[in-house]
Amino acid sequence: MKRVQDEKPERSAEVKAWLNKEIAAQKARYDAIVKEMEDLQEERNGWIAEFLKIIQTRGFNMNGDMRRQIPDEELPKRPDRPDADKVVW
Repeated sequence: MKRVQDEKPERSAEVKAWLNKEIAAQKARYDAIVKEMEDLQEERNGWIAEFLKIIQTRGFNMNGDMRRQIPDEELPKRPDRPDADKVVW
């Protein structure tokens, strides 16, 4: 059975050139964002450690002014994989 969505028109050379230019520009922006996020990794590790310390010592607000401290056994464990902290996919 012949379906309309299985047939696509040929792209002109001008459209192909435009697409290649746009894809390259998006790839460059993506690479810049990934680099920026990877450069922040040490600082992010500090933020995470500070957050975990705060929720263990001061706790967090559950409802209004009711606070709850998080015990060690309830803290989330960091996944054991290289992309555990990857921000940009």
